[in-house]
Amino acid sequence: MVYAITDDVLAPKGVITIEYYGKNPFSIYPRISRNLQVIFHARGKDIFEDEFRWDVTADPNPFFIKVHLDKGLDKWTTMYIRLKIFGTQPTNPNKDGKMVLEISGDLITRYPTGTAWQKAIVTPFVWLYHHLIYNNIRRRYLKIGLEGIEKLETEFRSILGLVMRERLA
Repeated sequence: MVYAITDDVLAPKGVITIEYYGKNPFSIYPRISRNLQVIFHARGKDIFEDEFRWDVTADPNPFFIKVHLDKGLDKWTTMYIRLKIFGTQPTNPNKDGKMVLEISGDLITRYPTGTAWQKAIVTPFVWLYHHLIYNNIRRRYLKIGLEGIEKLETEFRSILGLVMRERLA
């Protein structure tokens, strides 16, 4: 058993969506891993490609990709950044394709509660330590995650040649 506290990095909206219509929408794919590594100071072992689907029987070729970053920040907390990319890539390079990129993230803190002894210790520990001290650390982690996702969005928009819109506060 585990006592877990989960926060959405992009709360309240939950996801950033980038839509692209134009030449070579799949050009973003080879840059995903490197951007995640550079922006989140991650290593290759932290990045997972959950799904990769490419249909060569149709024109334009539909594709669907899921990638996530699983970065441990400290003993208890992990940041998950998820990317979902789907769209169509024409076989003719002169035709336009389309792509939708969704970026989301969670911050999860887990405290072990496998034994009765751990349960007896974790509950008061969470109330004292977590709420008084560690919550401020988690807020910094949330800010790092939000800034990283915003940099990721800016970088992907730059790769695709899209202009960045003003954010609503």
